[in-house]
Amino acid sequence: MFKRALLAAAVAAAVSAPAFAEVAITGSMEMNFVAADFTGGDEQYLDRGLVLNFDGSDKLDSGSKLIWRVSQKITSGAPTQEIAASGTGTLNQNTWGGREAWVGLSGDWGTFKAGRQFLNSYLTLDWPYGQGGFWQLAENNWATSAAAGKLTANFFAPTSVNYQSPNFGGFSFGVQHSWDTFDSQMRPAWGAPQLDQYTITDLSASFSTGSLNLNAGYLFGEDIAGVGTSQDQYYIGATYGFDFGLNVRALYTGYSNDTGAGAEYDGYDWIVGGTYGWGKSFVKAAYQATQGDQATVGAVDDGEIWSIEYGYSLSKNTVGYVRYQDRSEDLYGDYDYVMVGVWTGF
Repeated sequence: MFKRALLAAAVAAAVSAPAFAEVAITGSMEMNFVAADFTGGDEQYLDRGLVLNFDGSDKLDSGSKLIWRVSQKITSGAPTQEIAASGTGTLNQNTWGGREAWVGLSGDWGTFKAGRQFLNSYLTLDWPYGQGGFWQLAENNWATSAAAGKLTANFFAPTSVNYQSPNFGGFSFGVQHSWDTFDSQMRPAWGAPQLDQYTITDLSASFSTGSLNLNAGYLFGEDIAGVGTSQDQYYIGATYGFDFGLNVRALYTGYSNDTGAGAEYDGYDWIVGGTYGWGKSFVKAAYQATQGDQATVGAVDDGEIWSIEYGYSLSKNTVGYVRYQDRSEDLYGDYDYVMVGVWTGF
């Protein structure tokens, strides 16, 4: 009788053990050898990056989930973005939580997140439209006077609230507002104290039916390029997948930077591309064009990029590739580069 009582107590203790939240570690690692032919000379270097994502979720009594993410990216070069915190220091991807650090709620009603996170529209322009080495589509613009209008270049939102809707018959949308958005790529002094508020509002939408996907968005910001300035950006894009392995994509984005002193500079980018896969192999090719106003009256800055890439799947999670890209631009000249690399996800 005593042994049976002990056994019953042990079973009860095991059944009543507290349930722990789910935690997952994911990420990717890439290593690339790059040979570039710049106007000022040749250069060879290693381009590498390790992304670590720590994600968690806990099911609430209401049926929704509390979710969170902390991530960082360890890169070989200079930090992609620096954030001044009232002049007290900087934050970049190489620091713990420097990539993303947010907490949110998720349920049948959609997903709400608050904290440091990517702009929704940046993620759309980066993938699928910017795949194959066209990071300039979302992150950078050579047309310097119009550049501040490309708000997706402020891809990290240090302080951001973000609602993403559920899927309504193929349609979904996102509403995101960010403040204290510092754009180191467009400021002359990285990490300099910036005591005024910067804001970006990102409205995005998508629709899918069969193999067709449509994306559109509008972003507007204040004080990104200085106190009293205003910026806006819009985009529309589409992707389509054919049954025989070909996927095509095209996107147009326009943007404007109003200096607040009677001057306004406009720019645009467009890209067309495709990916064809067979067996374990694939080929990617795309062309991007950009044009933007310069400070000199009547002057514009033109640029173009075209690229072709061959890749081979080494496993379900690993791919090797070789890429050739040619870039030309009015101000900075022409150059091309070859990249040979490997990427793995986990």
